[in-house]
Amino acid sequence: MSVRSATRSPCCSQASRNHRDAAIRELTAPFFARGDVGEQHLRRLLVFSYHFPPDRAIGARRWEKFAHYAAERGWGLDVIMRVEPTTRADDPRLAALPTGVRVFGIAERELPLERVEHSVWSLARGRLGSASGAPAASGAVTPAPAPESPSRPTSFAREDVRWEATPRSALRAYWAWRDYARVGDWSRRAARLARSVFAQGVHRAVVTSGPPFMVHEAGRITSARTGLPFIMDMRDPWANVERLNEAIASPMWIALADRHERRSVRQAALVVANTELARRQMGERYPRRTADILTVMNGADDDVLPTPAPSSRFTVAHAGTVYLDRDPRALFIAAARLIQERSLTPEQFALSFMGDIEAIGSYPLDAVARELGIRDYVEFVPAGPHRAALEFQAAATMLLVMSGTNMAAIPAKTFESGRFPAWLLALSTPGSATAMLLEGTDADVAAPGDADTILCALRRRYDQFAAGERPTPIAADSRFSRREQARILFDAIEERVGR
Repeated sequence: MSVRSATRSPCCSQASRNHRDAAIRELTAPFFARGDVGEQHLRRLLVFSYHFPPDRAIGARRWEKFAHYAAERGWGLDVIMRVEPTTRADDPRLAALPTGVRVFGIAERELPLERVEHSVWSLARGRLGSASGAPAASGAVTPAPAPESPSRPTSFAREDVRWEATPRSALRAYWAWRDYARVGDWSRRAARLARSVFAQGVHRAVVTSGPPFMVHEAGRITSARTGLPFIMDMRDPWANVERLNEAIASPMWIALADRHERRSVRQAALVVANTELARRQMGERYPRRTADILTVMNGADDDVLPTPAPSSRFTVAHAGTVYLDRDPRALFIAAARLIQERSLTPEQFALSFMGDIEAIGSYPLDAVARELGIRDYVEFVPAGPHRAALEFQAAATMLLVMSGTNMAAIPAKTFESGRFPAWLLALSTPGSATAMLLEGTDADVAAPGDADTILCALRRRYDQFAAGERPTPIAADSRFSRREQARILFDAIEERVGR
């Protein structure tokens, strides 16, 4: 039916309006709501978090947990997240959210140019619909697959990202553009949804949690159109990125980061960095906004941890995905030397990894262990739900965290690891945000490739263990508490939007 014919018939016009209104109601209806949103939740935040439960990505946990502290202070949340065909509203993590949380979903969609790309790859590979060799969509969200050539690095430091007169450089520029374009498309559609959800006098601020970094564009647009203060929560540095996946390691990515970050910061009432070092870097980049930039780390929750069973084996454990330049090979070398020094058996000492860590780039850790003669001392455990990861960590004598050469970010598991009665070994560059956090604690910190220092830590802790000593948790002060970090965040939000 044309617009003209609709205007001629009141009946048809009314039917069209009814159809339109029904479509709007369906769009703006949350796919999950925890309890009734009544008068007790007249103070609400619009939150854009691309990752949110039931999404299993580590980035989903920050606002999943902050939701509870928000509720304690009388805040309700309307969260807009990315949904997939497999997203389920009956997930236990959604059911555990506090009353007053509603979750809305927007699916990410394929760009028209991507369909052309897929056709090209299909012809090149001779397999219908294959995009093998291209990075996963939204490279900032999902690490690109390991390169096919063993000589090609899996990631580049920022200072090594440059234009080259090669086909690969052109591909990186395209994939970098696509990375921004695809999440940017999602963010603009999410902002339109937010306008439909927005209630004047009820919603007091808009919050974004990224990466993916273009989610901040949704907050910028929503703030500009509604007048709500914009809280820009940066889980990782954006324009100050230290390392990029190989497939998007292009000056194009950095130029787009610079442009979009500046636009978002200009609109933001508050910029949140999740480490002190990242806050300092942002302050140097935006010296006129230093008063509006604060540090809110991830912190650890105070829920009950599994009780570990006594063990006579010294186990060094790591739970989670390893990506970019987080490389445990120096640990393997140090472990091989300790095993030889002490004539240890697999029943006395082990390295145990849970999750996606079977290879560094294209080089399997299984092969590393075999070359060093310690394959029988290394375990690989499939990834599992968070509770299984907690039980896995509770069984460890020493927990491993790796930040690689990344200076400004702290791996989220560092806070959780500090709660366990286990020694903590951090493979992190001296002076990094992780090293700063662990100053004054009993944790061992070694540069990622420093096998000698790692060996000294393993030797000392193993000897203590053999002598009957047992470790105690290091997360004793408020820096490690998510509750304390949430207090800092919501104090700052309420200072800007009112209580």
